[in-house]
Amino acid sequence: MRVVVSGYHGFGNIGDEAVLAALIQQTREIAPEAEYVALSGDPARTVSVHGIGAIPRTSVAVVVRELRRADLLVSGGGSLLQDATGRGSVPYYAGIMLLARMLGVPVSVYAQGVGPLNSGAARRLARLALSRASVITLRDPGSMELVRQIGVTKPQPVLVADPAFALEPEDAGDCEASLPPCPRVMFALRPWPGADNREAVYAGVIQRVCNELGANVVLLAFQPDTDLAVASGIADLCEAGGCARPQVVAFHGSPGQALSTIAQADLVVGMRLHSLIFAASAGVPTVAIDYDLKVRALAERMGNTHVVSVDAPPEEIVRVVLDAWEQRDKAGGELAMRVADLKRQAREAARLALSPIVDRPAECGRARVLGVPVDCVSMDEAVEKALEMASSGRGGHVVTLNPEMTLSAGDDAALNDVIAGADLVVPDGVGVVRALGMLGYRPRGRVPGIELAANLMEKAAEQGMSVYLIGARPGVAQQAADAMLRAFPCLTIGGTSHGYFAQAEEPAVLDSIARSGAAFVFVGMGAGKQEKWIARARSAAPRAVWIGVGGSFDVMSGNVKRAPAVYQRLGLEWLYRLAAEPRRAKRMTALPVFMFRVIAEACRRRCRSWRRS
Repeated sequence: MRVVVSGYHGFGNIGDEAVLAALIQQTREIAPEAEYVALSGDPARTVSVHGIGAIPRTSVAVVVRELRRADLLVSGGGSLLQDATGRGSVPYYAGIMLLARMLGVPVSVYAQGVGPLNSGAARRLARLALSRASVITLRDPGSMELVRQIGVTKPQPVLVADPAFALEPEDAGDCEASLPPCPRVMFALRPWPGADNREAVYAGVIQRVCNELGANVVLLAFQPDTDLAVASGIADLCEAGGCARPQVVAFHGSPGQALSTIAQADLVVGMRLHSLIFAASAGVPTVAIDYDLKVRALAERMGNTHVVSVDAPPEEIVRVVLDAWEQRDKAGGELAMRVADLKRQAREAARLALSPIVDRPAECGRARVLGVPVDCVSMDEAVEKALEMASSGRGGHVVTLNPEMTLSAGDDAALNDVIAGADLVVPDGVGVVRALGMLGYRPRGRVPGIELAANLMEKAAEQGMSVYLIGARPGVAQQAADAMLRAFPCLTIGGTSHGYFAQAEEPAVLDSIARSGAAFVFVGMGAGKQEKWIARARSAAPRAVWIGVGGSFDVMSGNVKRAPAVYQRLGLEWLYRLAAEPRRAKRMTALPVFMFRVIAEACRRRCRSWRRS
């Protein structure tokens, strides 16, 4: 399993490195075999700090080559899709996401903070990229609202916490040994456009803090390339003003070491978002300097009232710092409860990040064929699982996957998302079963949609469940229902409908399904179209199990003859159908294309395995 990670890595920003470190730590527990490759501004540094692979983030040829080998792209975390720091951020990160999708690689948006998106072009590009992701997790409610405003509805975004909340501390080493005695107040400041003369302001604030609290001040450089000059300048001003020179600590080591260093503080005053996250994670009270909406959003989630504007006068900053100091013991209990929940959400973000490629459901074994998920289940297992969904009342969506639909999903992100979100994806076509074997999985046999439907109708008759049939030409669904009643006299037919209704008639059709109380809704509208329709329509009867069955009603009704058993056993049902219906010749060209792509993918996987060994 190979995972490419796209973020602001390799630039020495300890906060962004913390996000990468947390992703690796948390997902190692979920998928120990996963191999990671980061797109980095300094690949050598990334390899040294994190012990994973890294490639130059701006080398298009290298990025394309790596994505071709990847099973998943993780985009995030951090504030990637925003245009506050420059016009290039959104095109770059959205472009990487769209490139991955073009290459058939699923995308997880991992605990990102989205926005601001000031330009219309940035909003449109962000919407395009996010809508093609398999999973979206966002780290704050403001990002959730912005994503909704720009029109992203699928996949449904999930609110999580910044991954750094789940980061594990490491031995701080020399950083901790060099700290001054307690009590300690740590400042994590950064340069910001328009912040003229702010160094003198903060030098004055620090002098007041030293005098009134008797505390030792430490200045932290979270991104040494930029922050160290600010911290050193303030320290010089403090010394020139007759105050003891604050200790300056530049974080060149790992994020875990930075976390352990901040844990030694009694109070943290931070502009840097991750200085506030590290402090909260370690149980240290904070004062948030609001220079960006992400800092404000974190303060709101933490219930932190000690927030001061980046442009505030020194008297106000001092007042807020002194108040936070006085209330630091009281704040500890509330902080611990909030952080526990945020740590849980951060761990959930990691689980969701890998969900497109980690086996789901675990008891079935979820594989991927050309980037499209499919569950390695037998017919008996598929029937059992569908019955469980129906009897429990939680409902579900079952996809019967064939080669043609697999190819379509590779070019149609919306269809791929629908399949990925289904509760069960069974290998309908023999081509899919053979592809699973060629790709190294252990398929448990074919699960033809028509046989799955018949088996479920038999079980429904035994257990007193009703079914609804919708699809095919007018009258065919009813003919199929009549045939099933002859086979299973105790079966309850909740209703039937043809599949050629107009859009204006759809509400009445859905109302009929809802009133029927059917446990199973069988939909025969053709592969791909029926899956998208089910995804839209199933909220009408959420407790039912909706199953796409393609042209099964034509066979059930007797209007079309199914291939003899010998053809089915030999996996040549497609040949029989081609001979019986020559007009299907154009559609059948999908089969050799499918097998060619599967063979190519199998070769890539074997080459990758050889290189690793």
